[in-house]
Amino acid sequence: MKRWIERALNVAPGDLGRGTLLCACLFLVITTYKIGGVAGAALFLSRFQARELAYADIASALLVALVVMGYVVLARRIGLLGLLLGTTLFFSSNCALFWALAHYRFHLSVLFPVFYVWVKIFGVLVPTQIWTLANSLLTTREAKRVFGMVGGGAIAGWIFSGFFSKTVAKRFGTETLLIGMALFLVICAGLILLAWRTARVTAEGHHPDSSTLNSSRNVLAGMRLVASSSYLRAIAAVICISSLVTTLTGWQFLALMQQFLVKKDVIAVFYANFNLYAGILGLLFQLLLTARFLRRFGIGTALFVLPTIVFFGSAGLLIFGTLGAAVALKGSDQTLRYSLDKSTAELLYLPLPARIKMQVKWFIDTVVWRLGDGLSGLAVLLFANTLHLPARQISWIVLVLVLAWLFAVSVARRQYVATLKENITQHRVDAEQASAAVLDRSTAELLSTKLYNSDPDDILYALSLFEMERQKAAHPVIRTLLNHPAATVRRRAISILSAAADKAVRPEIEQLLRDPDLNVRTEALLYLTYHAHVDPLELIQELGDFPGFSVRSAVVAFLARPGDAQNLDAARQMLADMANDSDSPTRLEAARLLGEIPDCFDPLLSKLVCDDEITVARAAISSVGKLRKRRLAPELLDKLANRDLGVDVAKALGELGDSIVGTLRDHLADDSVPIAIRREVPAVLVQVGSFGAADVLMEHLLESDTTLRFRVISALNKLVRSHPEIETDAQTIETVLAAEILGHYRSYQILDKLENTGPDQAPVGRAIHESMQQELERIFRLLGLLHPHLDVHSAYLGLQSKNASVYDNSLEFLDNVLKAQLREMLVPLLDGKVSVQERARLAKRLVRASIDNQEQAIAALVTSEDPWLRSCGAYAIGTFGLLTLESELNRCLSDSDPLLRETARAAKLRLEARAAKA
Repeated sequence: MKRWIERALNVAPGDLGRGTLLCACLFLVITTYKIGGVAGAALFLSRFQARELAYADIASALLVALVVMGYVVLARRIGLLGLLLGTTLFFSSNCALFWALAHYRFHLSVLFPVFYVWVKIFGVLVPTQIWTLANSLLTTREAKRVFGMVGGGAIAGWIFSGFFSKTVAKRFGTETLLIGMALFLVICAGLILLAWRTARVTAEGHHPDSSTLNSSRNVLAGMRLVASSSYLRAIAAVICISSLVTTLTGWQFLALMQQFLVKKDVIAVFYANFNLYAGILGLLFQLLLTARFLRRFGIGTALFVLPTIVFFGSAGLLIFGTLGAAVALKGSDQTLRYSLDKSTAELLYLPLPARIKMQVKWFIDTVVWRLGDGLSGLAVLLFANTLHLPARQISWIVLVLVLAWLFAVSVARRQYVATLKENITQHRVDAEQASAAVLDRSTAELLSTKLYNSDPDDILYALSLFEMERQKAAHPVIRTLLNHPAATVRRRAISILSAAADKAVRPEIEQLLRDPDLNVRTEALLYLTYHAHVDPLELIQELGDFPGFSVRSAVVAFLARPGDAQNLDAARQMLADMANDSDSPTRLEAARLLGEIPDCFDPLLSKLVCDDEITVARAAISSVGKLRKRRLAPELLDKLANRDLGVDVAKALGELGDSIVGTLRDHLADDSVPIAIRREVPAVLVQVGSFGAADVLMEHLLESDTTLRFRVISALNKLVRSHPEIETDAQTIETVLAAEILGHYRSYQILDKLENTGPDQAPVGRAIHESMQQELERIFRLLGLLHPHLDVHSAYLGLQSKNASVYDNSLEFLDNVLKAQLREMLVPLLDGKVSVQERARLAKRLVRASIDNQEQAIAALVTSEDPWLRSCGAYAIGTFGLLTLESELNRCLSDSDPLLRETARAAKLRLEARAAKA
């Protein structure tokens, strides 16, 4: 029964309890408010003209500010619970007092205007308290589900108030309504206490306490916050104009009602009937349509509904000028205001941090709202009292104000999305950005602040980051490392300064020729040979004691350098001897040297690229990149999948630029090329970073191998982020995105049939979940390509967060920025409240193919494009003994993937064992 009610109300499991309590509180508060509205209007109009309502509206606007200031003083002395209970019981006692005065001092002419103003103040403070409590208990997505139900309580209170007011006013007189108001508020106080004791803590981990409220009720602080934020200004504008318009249309309704009905009790009964039937329509709209409307169209569209309806209603009143037209305008306004519009307006506050939310919400919902009432009173004084416009003609002013309202709504919608984006961006931890930032912050900090106290290994690691990035200019702090106590640090510093061609440190390097460490002296000799144009033999003869490879390297550099002393044949012979030397440091020096001297020694470089020693091959590959040796690209491509050399090969190939793009395209498209090599090609295209590289990646977005497809999408993502001038084909990306989303739905169909198959199938379930996580990442990377300005990656990371507020803000952000068709497909896949079974049912409708049993699910796995999932399918065939899928297992035995072959072989043995037992 409970689940049926949750489905009917469109809420998730767990929402019903909290929603019911909040709904009941708001029901009683709005019941009281609406009864007060009926009684106040009827009693006021029994003594005064409708145009004099303007003075009461202005007085209520001024008094609200004073009441809120008094509220601040009270809030500083008691906690939130005491404040909620005290306020409710205080207003209850007021109702009893007004009843006694109305009953025994009916002749007091000031009584009814005071009561009318009192109702206005009550309508500001008490309902706002309930909505504030609801805001503190619910996250963005929870609120989007539950606010419809909570708002339903308000409308139910509106309906009940109509029935109650009509019955009591007709039988006992209008004044008796005040006794009912006092009783309802006493009951409400009890429910508030119950809600408090059973309520969940806020996302920040605590109930709002008195310290929060102390700041939240500060009128000046709230005013400053609103003035300082474009988003808050937009919300305030929407609320103020909305209040101004609804009060003006409400005045038109009361004026025409007085004109046609005249008598006090007749007015009260008519008003009560209006509340009853308008409330019924509002309740039906709230319970059946509000949550669905918000889910389907989002806040952006919902914000425009009420002002649009009011515009057409005012035009109708202007044309017809009848009480019926006024009822239609007031009815449509009230029906939507207390259902869709109220829920939508409350959602605008949810992206705000809790502290700011509490502070500005009270300011806007009290002072700003009643400011609208005051402005409405001024408008009535000017146009009705002074210019003597009839109630019908006031619609001209309403039409103009609605246009301003629509503009404010459009601004608020844009700012809402921007605020959600800002919130989720604050929680983004981008690993790529973090690693890049190391060079700007962490490395410099390590080298400069811990220069002598830090472990040399830490400094060497930091220096390796500079070498990996191949900086054009060395960081200034590296120069200070020439005097570091550790010889390994001094030697590495010289090497980096040499690679950066930093000639400013030549005097310090010359001093290091007499360093006590042999390796430091060697590096200094090589630096001076490359950059100081000195004869190395003279230095060697003068200083002595250098290792053989450094002497030979220095001589080769001297002989290869253009000038009178150049002798390429002698340099070539010496280099050949070094390249063929059995000593790996000598070969390493030759490989390094080839990247520094004139480009005349291709055969030697080709030989060293294939050297068995990893450090030698790595240095040779680096030299190929420095020299941009396009001719050696095929040899490098063969090593692209090498675990030790792959990164260096990718960098070297990337330095070849556009000249290598054609070869990379051929490798990526050639199925005969080992898949391990093809999977590394996208990383090289990122290094190239050209329009041609982007074209190649676009051509391969639909690769059948899922790992390769992910790397292609990821590479295109990085390329577009690094080079915003590169444009992608949106239609192609949308096609690939649709395919990925449908594939993800298909995975849920499989998961639905395999989720509860027992412990033997746990590896299969884990594999499916991991594969689906990769599918989801591909989807978000494609979204990033389709909407590069939206920072979709932050939303993706927010959806991985365990913080409910961050998660819901991310989902709400996507719900508001994606196109309707894409939103309808994607959001159910991301919403944690949607079960696997519900997603499987959606998949059946979207994919138009069903998976009805376990065997079909395993067949889908073993025939998928992902080798890993095929391995899981093969494993499941063996575990369940599915002889009907043996032919698929046989195909797996000849697959190129070794894991799949081995899994299929083991599964085949299991099938044979089962067959033998049978």
